[in-house]
Amino acid sequence: MKNKNSHNIKSSGFKAPDGYLESFDELLLKKLKKTSLLDGFENSGFKVPDQYFETFDEKLSKVISTKEEAKVISFLSWKKMAYVSGVAASILLMITLFNNNNKIPSFDNLETALIDEYIVEEDFTNEDIATLLSDDLTMNNFMDSHLINDNLEEYILDNSSAEDYLKEENK
Repeated sequence: MKNKNSHNIKSSGFKAPDGYLESFDELLLKKLKKTSLLDGFENSGFKVPDQYFETFDEKLSKVISTKEEAKVISFLSWKKMAYVSGVAASILLMITLFNNNNKIPSFDNLETALIDEYIVEEDFTNEDIATLLSDDLTMNNFMDSHLINDNLEEYILDNSSAEDYLKEENK
């Protein structure tokens, strides 16, 4: 374990030359007063071939004109995409049709509260409702109609019980 005594280090390991900090301001001001930053350098280290920039356009146009176009292979064509989307749509349609067979709306499972709410939300007036009802529902038409006794008796037997009649008599 070399780092056991790392909290006891007294020096950072960096040393500045003698008199560096005293003469630093003077050196900095001398460098700032120079007209060009490259005055101290004799050679930049980069060399450009002779007449490189004059012939560059010609060389570039030759390279571009001789370059062959690469063949592009499309992974997804329009026909494949149409086929895949058609299969996906038909699977989705089958799932929705066969999965929701109990939720087909009909008048048997339509709630009365839903109908009332629809009538209230649509702001029907009494005149609108009266125009929807035909003349067949007037009281005179009920009185004039001839009911067949067999049908009436069958309806009463199917839709009422003796308790209903007993309750009416006690009232």
